Amino acid sequence: MSHRRLFGTSGVRGEINRTLTPELAVKLSMAFSKFLGGSGDIAIGFDARFPSRVLVEACISGALFSGLNVYYAGLVPTPVLLHLVKGLKLDGAIMVSASHTPPRFCGIMFFKGDTGELSRSESIVIEDLLNSNLQFSGIIGHLEYLHDICELYVESVIGGFGSIGGVGGFRVVGDMGNSAYAPYLQALFDRLDIEFIDINSHPDGFFPGRGADVNVSSLRDVSSMIVNGVGDFGFGVDGDGDRCIFVDEHGCVISGDLAGAIFAREILLKTGGGVIVCPINTSNLIVDVSRKFNGRVHFTRVGPPEIVEAVRRVDGVVFAFEESGKYIWPQNILYGDPGYAIMYMLMLISKYGSISNIINDFPKYFQFKIAIPCVDEYKEIALTSVKAKLLDMFQPKEIIDIDGLKMIFDEGWVLLRPSGTEDVFRVFVESLDENWASKMFDIFVGLVKDTIKSLSK
Repeated sequence: MSHRRLFGTSGVRGEINRTLTPELAVKLSMAFSKFLGGSGDIAIGFDARFPSRVLVEACISGALFSGLNVYYAGLVPTPVLLHLVKGLKLDGAIMVSASHTPPRFCGIMFFKGDTGELSRSESIVIEDLLNSNLQFSGIIGHLEYLHDICELYVESVIGGFGSIGGVGGFRVVGDMGNSAYAPYLQALFDRLDIEFIDINSHPDGFFPGRGADVNVSSLRDVSSMIVNGVGDFGFGVDGDGDRCIFVDEHGCVISGDLAGAIFAREILLKTGGGVIVCPINTSNLIVDVSRKFNGRVHFTRVGPPEIVEAVRRVDGVVFAFEESGKYIWPQNILYGDPGYAIMYMLMLISKYGSISNIINDFPKYFQFKIAIPCVDEYKEIALTSVKAKLLDMFQPKEIIDIDGLKMIFDEGWVLLRPSGTEDVFRVFVESLDENWASKMFDIFVGLVKDTIKSLSK
């Protein structure tokens, strides 16, 4: 077993038969069973990627022969699997998915009974168990195939609101990103009398429509359809259906930071205050909103496990999100759930008239970001080298190093962060001053690229 940690920002990811093999999937499931005490009930599902169909069978085998009872959901979006955990009161779940990453990658994620991912320390426990003398149990668990789980998902999402009114009659355009989400959202919208116009809705692990990721630059088709009057507003989801990016009534794509601030403001208005959890790459807009509406921001490392661990341990958390388009309401599930987010946005549009009306008094921040190719073995060396150079060049007001390097200036902030899930080194710059942000972005990106280039010689 390699000394390099298997778990990254979110679960175990890598290329099939390199980082991830069926043998490793069996062992990871056995270790998860041991983590749960060698018995219990879990749900297992997989995304549309071709390797996922192989790995999910290995996960089922490892779990069953280690004493766990398995509720098999088959091809399913990640949040739907977690609503099964919630609705059936299961002890956890295994999702075979590499989320938003390119088709050559596959992955395995582990969830506890509260529907949140394992914490960083719990992931280390799983890895340590891999190096122990894992044995198949003398007891073989029970396998149950689940069918027609749309209704359970719909009931669970709607039940989280208590009541939903005033959303019927909307026309919504959704880019499914070739995920498995379309039938679940169709069932949800049918229940609420919402017209759903979907594209890229056929599950395909090669993600031919627009790729597995969803972001501000990948929703041109949805934007065009809204501009041409096809729908009232739109959205897109990623390859496993846990991220959601919105498109307003004018066809403008709304960043995850902006949507998160929209949701946070409404929640703070309703609750009178509370804690908003988000990672350190989040826009300062959330700080402005929280200060204005009696909220407090708790920043974490990047990634759902870190965010959810804060939700679990920090008192008074009312909402959590990350700029990638994951929005978490603790009363729903402890993971991104586009169905719930879309319902919430529909209620806000019904209340305020449009997304533009909701955000017309928000300050405009300018944010630049890039993912620079960088193999794993260069990431930490590059970060250390760039940090030394930058501290000779600049005197920031504050330095935050809980995840990469974040430098705070009077004009804005800069974040350098090696990815925990992909072979990239990310650079973020944000400011109310577009010129300052652009200038700093060019400087920092140039330094990172030059450093990585020198390491690869």
